[in-house]
Amino acid sequence: MNSIFASVAGWGVNVAIAFTALRTNLMRSILTTLGVMIGVFSVILAVAVGNGAQVSVTQQIATLGSNMAIVVPQPDSGSGPPRPNDRGRLTERDGQAILRQVSGVRAVAPQIRNSVQLVTPGRSATTQATGATPEYGNISNVNASEGRFLTKSDVGSAARVAVIGQTVSDKLFGGDSPVGQTIRVNRVPFTVVGLLESKGSNLGTDNDDQIVVPITTLRQRLLTTPTQGPDDVTLLFVGFEDEDSLLAGQKEIKRLLRDRYRVQKGKINPFTVRTTTEIAETTSQVTQIFQAVLVAIASISLLVGGIGIMNIMLVSVTERTREIGLRMALGARRSDIRNQFLVEAAVLCIIGGAIGLLLAVLAATIFQKVADFPAPVGIDTALFSIAFSAVIGLLFGGYPAVRASRLSPIEALRSE
Repeated sequence: MNSIFASVAGWGVNVAIAFTALRTNLMRSILTTLGVMIGVFSVILAVAVGNGAQVSVTQQIATLGSNMAIVVPQPDSGSGPPRPNDRGRLTERDGQAILRQVSGVRAVAPQIRNSVQLVTPGRSATTQATGATPEYGNISNVNASEGRFLTKSDVGSAARVAVIGQTVSDKLFGGDSPVGQTIRVNRVPFTVVGLLESKGSNLGTDNDDQIVVPITTLRQRLLTTPTQGPDDVTLLFVGFEDEDSLLAGQKEIKRLLRDRYRVQKGKINPFTVRTTTEIAETTSQVTQIFQAVLVAIASISLLVGGIGIMNIMLVSVTERTREIGLRMALGARRSDIRNQFLVEAAVLCIIGGAIGLLLAVLAATIFQKVADFPAPVGIDTALFSIAFSAVIGLLFGGYPAVRASRLSPIEALRSE
């Protein structure tokens, strides 16, 4: 027990000596910590931005809905290199066939999308119009916060009604309620019957900048480019009961569509079927690679900071050679000298790391407010940064510390 107390007291003395030495050369100490401070600042900010990108991607995918497959009439890059004539088509009849023949499907939402110009007295805006059915709201978790969503009657009668996003409402009506108001969509009058629940922005995409109209209305009145067939669609949202049925259903959809379009064996699929699970996994991998690249680049500055620590500690050993000889003459062991310089290097790095951490938290907070982008700095990241700073000090301060401990007491005392 006494040996433990003696060891702790010894390290405490080393820490006190380290702070005394740092105060003696205050300006040099401050300049030395800059490298570590900038390195820790860069690494933490890179980690925060990477974590924020993952959060944004997760939120973006969540706005699409869960347990959902997305079918688009584009060649599947996973089944071979696409050719110009491989582009397929999708129809509402394909959606009905999927609903009838694929197990586990609870709803199918065909969609047509087109850019439109919106006009109200004294105001205008350009946005994306989605021609949809009531199932679109059920699959994508899209609901009206005010008024109502589309109904089967709206689709059946090709009614000129629209449900608009919050951003569109702000542009056209300011703070007034849009429900019951009339807007012109590509010069065609529409009645606003509902206001969509706000889903915010993710990765620069404003999920509230849209309007939803009956698919029949968009096809008849708003399409600028005619489709190949009378019931062609831009894409299909297929909602499944659970994740297990989603994984099995993806294969069934591909098999069904290949049969319906008579795609020969070995030929590329003229359509792509992606699940929300796949999209989440792919984007997570991309953001992790992005984060790793950022951290690797930022770590270079931390390496430079460590080299600066080593350089200054070597200078300190040279300047304090006589002090080292005197301590050895008074009974200090080589391990005591080594530990003293190791502690000094570690203290320098910890101070630089702590300042870098504070600056990174401040920068992340400002970034979140200015860019409206999440950049969280977790407690685990903060603790790791401090611990890693100490490790940098021990690694780069190791050689100077060992060199100091190997000095000859007699030669050191003779030093000027």
